[in-house]
Amino acid sequence: MMDNLGIVGEISPVFRPYIQTIYQDLKIGLCKTKIDLERITGNSDGVESQLRLVLPYCSKKLKWEIIFDPSTPWFAPDFRFDDDSFLATADEEFLNKKVPSLCQWNSSDPKALCGAISELINLYKIHQVKKLNEDDSSRASFEYSALLGNALTTEEDVEVWVGGHIVEFLIKLKINTSSLPELYNESPEINPGIDTALLLVRYPNSTNAELILSPFLSNVLGNITLPLMHQSGVLMDYVPMVTDLLNNKIQDIINNDRVKRELLAQLIIKYEGAILEHDASSAALLFQMNDFHWILQIDIGANFPEKPPVLTLRSVYHISKGKPKVKVLQNCPYNNFEAYIEQQVEIFKNECKGTASQPVLNIDK
Repeated sequence: MMDNLGIVGEISPVFRPYIQTIYQDLKIGLCKTKIDLERITGNSDGVESQLRLVLPYCSKKLKWEIIFDPSTPWFAPDFRFDDDSFLATADEEFLNKKVPSLCQWNSSDPKALCGAISELINLYKIHQVKKLNEDDSSRASFEYSALLGNALTTEEDVEVWVGGHIVEFLIKLKINTSSLPELYNESPEINPGIDTALLLVRYPNSTNAELILSPFLSNVLGNITLPLMHQSGVLMDYVPMVTDLLNNKIQDIINNDRVKRELLAQLIIKYEGAILEHDASSAALLFQMNDFHWILQIDIGANFPEKPPVLTLRSVYHISKGKPKVKVLQNCPYNNFEAYIEQQVEIFKNECKGTASQPVLNIDK
């Protein structure tokens, strides 16, 4: 990031607003990631008016050079693409219609370059689909047409890249993440609000499909094992299968969170007078039993209810190595919860006092 800011600072002030805007504001492609910048090596004379954009597309990084003319700073920049066939035969009428931000360049608008790049990326995508359809008998061409026949996927949901004997599809999956922000209150830096799940499929070896999750979803969902895509399988069936897998996983997380909150709510209501503090996944309660005061810390993890809560007993009086003496109970049973705690507290009390354990029967707030 610091290098990108350095490149922006090297650009002439007359062109810098365009570059600052695309670097700070423009997010393109299905990944919706920021554009990276590179210096054009071996061209120190044009450092103030030339640079290279690194654009995410499928699993690739497109590298397009932008060249401004310092002698006519009010003119639109020239582009040099890393694909010689892209716009190779485009005429002025076509460009005026498809890239108006470039052909009708507004030098006073700092977003002019953003508009031009967005329009060019759309044309590049059309260019790749045209290359795919030139071989309408290929498996990849058939898969693409069949996939778009499914109401779940539209042209806007797929990026196509054709290179040599390999074809890539990057597919946006229709997952429902609307309830997740309520469960995970991440800062904007950690979760910028772009919760995407993408499926990358390559032909002819389509069995090695890859799932690409945004950082937030990766943190929430953990490791996801994709179902096998057999050689005879088709994308129009596989994409809904993976979509359902993710949506079911998200719903399980939401349901588990509801059960977790209900458990904490029951504890808080029952032991209201003992509550020291609590949040959405933990609570600390102060109890007294047979003249022994102790704190019960309840921590409920993301895998609840498959994994039980972790309970920690903490003595109010006894210290070990300068810290309150504690005992962690990893495997608390769901049934007979209170009896189990009573037994463990009596054991813990006698451990603290150095005497043999004698279980008792009741917990008093």
